[in-house]
Amino acid sequence: MSKIKYIGRTTDFKGKTLWEIVGNLKDFGVGRVIARSMFERYPEPCFMRILKVQALPNEDPRKVRVTVEKTFRGRTLPRPTEICSTSYKADYKLIPKSEEEQYCKITSAMQERILPSTIDFPPLLKEFIVEETGNQNPVLNIHFKERLNKYCRIAKEGETPNVKVTMGLGTPASPKLYENVKL
Repeated sequence: MSKIKYIGRTTDFKGKTLWEIVGNLKDFGVGRVIARSMFERYPEPCFMRILKVQALPNEDPRKVRVTVEKTFRGRTLPRPTEICSTSYKADYKLIPKSEEEQYCKITSAMQERILPSTIDFPPLLKEFIVEETGNQNPVLNIHFKERLNKYCRIAKEGETPNVKVTMGLGTPASPKLYENVKL
């Protein structure tokens, strides 16, 4: 009995490349619904409706430029999104027409996360700042780049954040190592 040994990287992808899917459909699948298997880990629905398909010049035979209306975690993005750089990944699946209505039904959407506008410095850095400036309670202002598919924002003045950000050691893997450490 021979033993099989796999060599190389493993992948979590399940499905076909986007080119394999749209290449076998009438009108290259315009109007059809596709989904990425990677996004099925979320409880909210994630899918894309194909709006336009363009073939790329002989760069990579597995790549294709597809313009889609993207719904991520129950929220449809306001502008069409272009998929090109990830179209070669074998992670897409076509939703059958008979299941599209049920699959695209949005029952819940991801709630917006509100981040605090300031957080504490890490403990060691805080000690250095206190020593240099004399300020006993220095805080770090948060700068956050907003994106279309990220549903986070910084709290406005007078608004309470719903995400708690703390600095510290967290729960150590081995509490015995930290028995005599002052925090």
